[in-house]
Amino acid sequence: MESGELQDIVIQRNLLIPLSDGATLSADLYRPAGKGPFPALMSFYPYHKDDFIGAMNEEPRRYFAARGYAHLLVDFRGLGGSGGVAWPAMDRGEARDGAEAIEWIAAQPWCDGNVGMWGLSYGGISSLKVGAENPPHLRAIVPIQGSVDIYHDYLYPGGAPTCLGSYGAWGSFMLAMNLMPPTNADSEGRWLKVWKDRLEHSEPYVLPWPDHQAHDEYWRAKSVDPAKIKVPTFIIGGWRDIFPEVMPSVFARLKCVKKLWMGPWMHTLPALAPYEPLDYLHEMKRWFDHWLRGEKNGIADEPPVLINVQRANIWRHEREWPIERTRARAMYFGGAGSLSGAPQREEQGELYLANPTVGSAAGLWDPMGLGVGMPLDQGEDERGSLAYTSEPLTEDLEISGAPHATVFAELKSGDDVNVVVKLSDVDPSGASALITSGWLRGACRNSADKPEPLRAGEVYEFRVALWSTSYQVPKGNRVRVSVSCADFPHLWPTRTNPEIQLFFGGQRKSGIELPVVPARSAIDAPQLRRPAPPAASPLRPIWKIERNLVSGEVAVTTGEKNGFPLPQGGAIEIDHAAVARVIAARPDGASVSGDTKIRVSAPAIGDIEVATTSLVSRDSMTLSARIIRDGALVFEKRWNK
Repeated sequence: MESGELQDIVIQRNLLIPLSDGATLSADLYRPAGKGPFPALMSFYPYHKDDFIGAMNEEPRRYFAARGYAHLLVDFRGLGGSGGVAWPAMDRGEARDGAEAIEWIAAQPWCDGNVGMWGLSYGGISSLKVGAENPPHLRAIVPIQGSVDIYHDYLYPGGAPTCLGSYGAWGSFMLAMNLMPPTNADSEGRWLKVWKDRLEHSEPYVLPWPDHQAHDEYWRAKSVDPAKIKVPTFIIGGWRDIFPEVMPSVFARLKCVKKLWMGPWMHTLPALAPYEPLDYLHEMKRWFDHWLRGEKNGIADEPPVLINVQRANIWRHEREWPIERTRARAMYFGGAGSLSGAPQREEQGELYLANPTVGSAAGLWDPMGLGVGMPLDQGEDERGSLAYTSEPLTEDLEISGAPHATVFAELKSGDDVNVVVKLSDVDPSGASALITSGWLRGACRNSADKPEPLRAGEVYEFRVALWSTSYQVPKGNRVRVSVSCADFPHLWPTRTNPEIQLFFGGQRKSGIELPVVPARSAIDAPQLRRPAPPAASPLRPIWKIERNLVSGEVAVTTGEKNGFPLPQGGAIEIDHAAVARVIAARPDGASVSGDTKIRVSAPAIGDIEVATTSLVSRDSMTLSARIIRDGALVFEKRWNK
């Protein structure tokens, strides 16, 4: 069979993959109807092959099966249809289970012994983690928008704890998801035993996180060293994703054959992005065809890097990342809010009192793939910050890489400080577009492994790494750098509103270093394939920013209403909302609440509603769950911390 010919497919549900410790993983197999054997692909998630992630992955599974691949979607241990007790989030045990599953797949009669792995978000994380285990029959991986160290990459950027996205949008949703029964239930009753074990042993993913504010052994044990990955790796990331820094940095640290795509996308599959969608399935197939089938399709000879330069919307090939011809350009803060290429001779300083509500214009930092939440005009946040703006540019300025800021500041009052630096593009009308951001908890100025308290009255040099980007500021526009002590609801506010004095000029040259890319020698322009328009989605995303002008409270809400039929019959409905709140004068009262209801009606299991609530502050956590089956209470539990 030629790999381009489409085949009829066969679907086998609830295959059980035995693990060495007696647990079993549940998998759905989509494969060609022919005799085989075939190369195989695996995707590995905690998000339920029979409902949530299964609905999202229906098209990719059918796509690869019709083109000669056996494709397996596998549930994590203790979740979905899989037995056993779930690992804590990001535990290395997930990687060991995945590596065992790869070897089981390779030994099946329908598999020719060549296995690849791919996935989005947690599926990208599991691809990287399993890749670092190097199971013998794994031939290539495609991690999309994933992480190798969830502490640095998402939960504590610069040591500063995140808020709505981690504890609300994702954490409160997973509290309900992880209590769900297998929705494709067998008539023999295995599903009920699996579910009862789950309810007895389940612990919320977020419960231990507040106990580990530093990058300690708890987090280090969950991290992955990309240099250990030996198989060819195709990295796909998005500049507006929740992981825009880690994906290009993983690419740079890989020692294996590698490829990188970075598009202007949020947290979603490239074909589903509302802007600049690309046909990632075609490109993934070329990757797997080469490394699993041995096809000489030219992919190994192409430039390894494809980036989108935002604002100019230029797609461009590069030979490496970071780009070798990049030149550092320093821009320094000055008096009257100036930003220029030379520091002032005389030192100056200006006082700044933190406003914990600054940040809502920076976007939603959405981990749920809602398709909403791009940054808004930065004007309101910049008015609550210290802002430094350049003169109009005399030529286009391409910033491709990771900017670094240096901020000299004294803590005048307060216990700790978050130093937040944002880089923006200001057009002649005054509209300000966010390019990228960076964060540093003051106590983590030397290391997130061992936070060191700040001392009032001492001037510190805060070195703030901004996340990688590629963006062209047009001629005539201005560059703006804003400094604040908050980025709500992305970060938890500090307990008090610190007052700082920021210094610039003289020996304290506060400013930013930009990775500027000059004009390049020609590489053939990339040939891009656009996907077919996606089918209408039942997803109804939620994103609200509300301001109480009397109390000074800002509340940001995210969530979704969703529903779809289940492949085995029946339907599922999801109603999820998470809200982060803070009052300008009371940063210590900031909170995140979550309310999730998942209702499923399916053969064998009947009508089930899983309802959870959460309330999280900097000092406490209350989580609760209540499960009703066919009108009767079957589970109720509360967790307090």
